[in-house]
Amino acid sequence: MFDIELTGTFLIAGIFILSILGMNFQLLETSALNNMQIMAQENVAGVASIIEFDLRKAGYGVPAATSAILAISDTTIRFLADINQNGIPDTMNYRLSSSSDAASTENPNDRYLYRSVNGSENDVGIGLTDLRFDFYSATGNQTTSLDSIRIIKVGLTVQTLFAYSGQYSSASWSSQISPKNLENI
Repeated sequence: MFDIELTGTFLIAGIFILSILGMNFQLLETSALNNMQIMAQENVAGVASIIEFDLRKAGYGVPAATSAILAISDTTIRFLADINQNGIPDTMNYRLSSSSDAASTENPNDRYLYRSVNGSENDVGIGLTDLRFDFYSATGNQTTSLDSIRIIKVGLTVQTLFAYSGQYSSASWSSQISPKNLENI
């Protein structure tokens, strides 16, 4: 004989279990997305601290008659600073690679950020999808004249190296840096 109460109990229990499983899946997905966002934020913070430290030193230990900024573009900067604090100005260079340099990663848009000191180059960041330098004079006007640069604006975006559900998590940072030692040149 067919027991309607037993069937109803199984049906309600089944719906309850499916809703718990669905909620558990949503929690796992949200957790994975949050973890990827945290990874992107940690990467952008690490890269930003290195860039900010070096750019604040631009012109430090450079003789007064020497131009501290050597070359600029939207994605590169080369400058002098006594980073090693040995009394000899070091040549610092930041450059963003092409996306083909990071072809081993899953993300097709990411690139390496290279930092060199006196020609010795190391990558200081991977996952960068955008880097931009803008240069300003003491009056706040944008400039390309190396001798008149007093403010350096940096903006960068980092994405995770792998996607979750087809999406890459990203984090951005920008800052306006006024190296004290550029004022004396």
